[in-house]
Amino acid sequence: MKTPPASGTAVGDEVAARAPHKTVLISGASGLVGGHLAQALSARGDRAQGYSRSPSRLGAPISAGFAWDPQQGPPPPESFQDADAIVHLAGETVQGRWTAAKKARIRDSRVVGTRNLVAGIERAERRPKTLICASAIGYYGDRGEQGLTEQDPPGDDFLAEVCRGWEREAQAAEELGVRVVRLRIGLVLAREGGALKEMLLPAKLGAGGPLGGGKQWWSWIHHRDLIRLMLWAIDEEGVAGPLNATAPNPVRQREFADLLGAQLGRPSFLPAPSFALKLALGEFSTELLSSKRVLPAAAQAAGFRFDFPTLRAALRDLL
Repeated sequence: MKTPPASGTAVGDEVAARAPHKTVLISGASGLVGGHLAQALSARGDRAQGYSRSPSRLGAPISAGFAWDPQQGPPPPESFQDADAIVHLAGETVQGRWTAAKKARIRDSRVVGTRNLVAGIERAERRPKTLICASAIGYYGDRGEQGLTEQDPPGDDFLAEVCRGWEREAQAAEELGVRVVRLRIGLVLAREGGALKEMLLPAKLGAGGPLGGGKQWWSWIHHRDLIRLMLWAIDEEGVAGPLNATAPNPVRQREFADLLGAQLGRPSFLPAPSFALKLALGEFSTELLSSKRVLPAAAQAAGFRFDFPTLRAALRDLL
């Protein structure tokens, strides 16, 4: 494998000694991660294309947009014509109260959507060499104090079941000669969206204390390290299979709250009791209260280095 870039480099600077430029097709291109990925691809000279239900809304740096509803069938055949790699990020957000309809959308947007994407790859005259498919650390379920690597078995709760189906559909592309990487993504930290944005207001008001007992492990990743990991997985032809997309230093939720409060110069003592979270959020509260101590063993063993390995460094950069 190629030696990964030294820590501290910008995503767009990681271009030296690369293979010829690629065309990368992104589902979920208008989302938080998809938007950052498109910018990073463009910055290093690659061509970013995207899927959307409304492709006319996809502006620069997306060079070509294709209309696709993941649950309605395979993507249009012409979308695969130039694609060297696909990064599949589309899926219903897990945030919000989990009604029966919400859970069905969470499951089908991932499982059925990925099945339809692979069906499109199978029919394509020119198949991409690589599929990077998002998954989530929800794959592991609530595991208490256990340190989890890619070799550990899945859990048995709702999100674990969704992730198993999601990854199973992605793996079907391997039978078509496509290299498949399954990114098990942790809590993505970005100031402009996602979970961190939701935490900022209560934290600034001094209400960003621990959730439940605060002893549960939270596994997180700075959005720039996530994008770097995706680019690395696209380029490194020897990388395949599951890849934990989490920083190497998960923290307990109480420590997360303390570090966030300290960075904002606000106290973080006002807790949110478990019963209150369950009352307000229903079954979704289990994700906030469950413990997943996930370690990026495969990425580190293959030589990937994180620019933001600690939460303190990540929050200092973001805030």
